[in-house]
Amino acid sequence: MNRQLIRYGRQGSGALTIAAALAAWELGSRTGVLPASVFPSMTSTFQALVTLLGEAGFWQALGNTMMSWVIGVLIAAAAGIPLGMLLGRIGFLYRATRLLIDFLSTIPSVSVIPVILLLFGATMEMKVVLIVYGAFWPILVQTAYGVRDTDRVLLDTARSYSFTPARSVVSILMPSALPFIVTGLRISAIIGLLLAVSSEVLGSAPGIGMEMVMAQTGGALAPTYAYVLLIGLVGIAAYLGLNRMSRRVLFWHPSVRGISA
Repeated sequence: MNRQLIRYGRQGSGALTIAAALAAWELGSRTGVLPASVFPSMTSTFQALVTLLGEAGFWQALGNTMMSWVIGVLIAAAAGIPLGMLLGRIGFLYRATRLLIDFLSTIPSVSVIPVILLLFGATMEMKVVLIVYGAFWPILVQTAYGVRDTDRVLLDTARSYSFTPARSVVSILMPSALPFIVTGLRISAIIGLLLAVSSEVLGSAPGIGMEMVMAQTGGALAPTYAYVLLIGLVGIAAYLGLNRMSRRVLFWHPSVRGISA
């Protein structure tokens, strides 16, 4: 009961903070504290957002963004998890590739947009390749960490009972690495969403980011802010959805049981 009251209190305080920020935005616009040439009012921005929600082109752009995001993250996971488990299990391979992985993973993904744009043009493929590149590394590294963190006593016990490699992976390595894998997926999903929008803004690929740039170029201030607001709402929804997914997948983990209790 106390935990529920604390959770409801936190949610209520968060809602009050958002309401206060929106009220300050509207008040600042009406009093001239926020210049009308730069900041539209909160009400006009929400009106523009409602208008956008009724346009078919808006939903097509949003669908392009979400489709590239999902495809890119799924490809990154399909490649990163098996390779991460392989690196984590084979110590020599992990040590031999550590420097290369650290180098490639620290390159800002946005900085490779010109190269990928040159290869694929302003297309859906360009966005997917960029998302795969940025989302691959957190999944790979977290999976390798999770496998290397596995209790060696469990592995020695499995070896003494003549477990096959496949059975060791399913029964020991995967459950041990799963919290790390889920963390890597959460990080990669958020990075992938950021890269999807960034590729549309900087690379003119079709999607919600390009629509926002077109609105800004045309001087449509309220729709521009409406797109920014929408992208923020999509990010929040993705974050909350990933947290819920993590709790469902890791329901057996002590940290999640403590939250759910």
